[in-house]
Amino acid sequence: MKTLVTLLIIISSLATFAQKSDSTRTYYRIIRGTIEHATELKSKKYIRNGEAEIKSGRKVIASGIYKADKRYGRWRFFDRKDSLEQIYNYTTKKVEYNASTKNLNCVIDSLKTGDKLVYPAKIGGFTYAMYYLLDFFKIPSNIRSFRGVHELFYIFHLDDNGRLIKYETRIVSAGNEKIDTINLNRLREEDFEFSPAIVNGRRVASKIIYESKITVD
Repeated sequence: MKTLVTLLIIISSLATFAQKSDSTRTYYRIIRGTIEHATELKSKKYIRNGEAEIKSGRKVIASGIYKADKRYGRWRFFDRKDSLEQIYNYTTKKVEYNASTKNLNCVIDSLKTGDKLVYPAKIGGFTYAMYYLLDFFKIPSNIRSFRGVHELFYIFHLDDNGRLIKYETRIVSAGNEKIDTINLNRLREEDFEFSPAIVNGRRVASKIIYESKITVD
């Protein structure tokens, strides 16, 4: 009798495992040169459900869980050195960790001394999520004749919900300044997603400015 009960438990466990593994299948998708490895429901093709990783070559740049084709809970984003760069909770819609980035500044017009500030951030981290936005910049033709090193500023205007509403680039060189506005129609939906600036517990509009340099030779 004991042997029969044990056998029934084993069969039941195997049946449960088979049913669980049969509910999903491997899902691969190319996203802007990266590959997403996820699982999808067999009953609903292309509906991601379960654990997922996004890789650039062999490097994991993001990992987390999908639930009914939407990112769920904590997602982790990594830089090119495999270091943790950001933890974003898609359920609570909060940045739980964000590594500092050189030459990245925040501007809030209403900010006063003593205010408690939570900085805005690009959801998905700087190394990859912000990279796609930076890649929209092209050196203007009228700057190509000015040889040398020029200061370049990427300016992201965010509303109080953290949504990108305007994107500018500003080039500053000796005696010259060039400001261009990037056409937002060229962006994908995920490019608009930032976490908002919060001052004294209240969401406010802000600007994120990334300072870089370009060399014209």
